[in-house]
Amino acid sequence: MQAILTHADNCFPDECCGLIATYEGSIRFAYPLTNANPSPLGFTVDPNEHFGAMRHAEGQGWEISGVFHSHPSGTASPSDTDVAMAWDPDWVHLIVGDGQLSAFRIRGGAVEEIGLWVVTTGVGEPDAVAG
Repeated sequence: MQAILTHADNCFPDECCGLIATYEGSIRFAYPLTNANPSPLGFTVDPNEHFGAMRHAEGQGWEISGVFHSHPSGTASPSDTDVAMAWDPDWVHLIVGDGQLSAFRIRGGAVEEIGLWVVTTGVGEPDAVAG
C-alpha cells in the first residue's frame, strides 16, 4: 500500500498508474509503472512495462489481477472514464485520492466498493487483501 501511495506522490500533479499481482486472494506486489500519456486527468500504462510486470509476476507464481491509479485532484472513487475503461470484470481497481486508497470491482458499468485491509503474517512484509 505504501508503494502505491508513494508512487501517487511522486507522479503528482499527474495521475500515477500501475498493476497489482495477487496470490491466493492477497495482493503480493504493486508494480508502479510509467503513465505513457502523463496527465492529471487520465493514464495509460506503458505497454512494455505492462509486459515486464506480467513476466515478473508469472515467474513468482502470481497473477496480475488489478490496476491502480490516482486522482490527484479528486476522490478515491472511480470516474466515468474509469468505469467505461474497466474491461476485465474480475480485476480489482485501486484508486488513490484525497490521501486515501480505496478498492473496487467494476462489472458491466456497476461499481462495487470492496474491503481493503492489511494482514500481518509474521513473515516478511504484510499482505494487502482486497475482497
